Amino acid sequence: MITFRLASVPMPHRVAEMVLAAMPEPVCQAVMETEDALREIGRLRPLASADDRVDFEAELGRLAAANKTLAAHHPNLIVAPWERAA
Repeated sequence: MITFRLASVPMPHRVAEMVLAAMPEPVCQAVMETEDALREIGRLRPLASADDRVDFEAELGRLAAANKTLAAHHPNLIVAPWERAA
């Protein structure tokens, strides 16, 4: 059987709003915190300087804390640090 890889299609903004509206408030807050942390992790270079390393580790901690909330709601919502924010 031949299988084709499907290209990923971005979720429309309205659909994302409907999904978030169905989630509890702490989970929605954790989703926003993971997006912010991912954006900062992508921006920082941990080996550039000691200050960047401290900021990088702080963002990793923020991501881990948000992941705990997401995992408590549903294990498939966990976000890895190497994933990119949309």
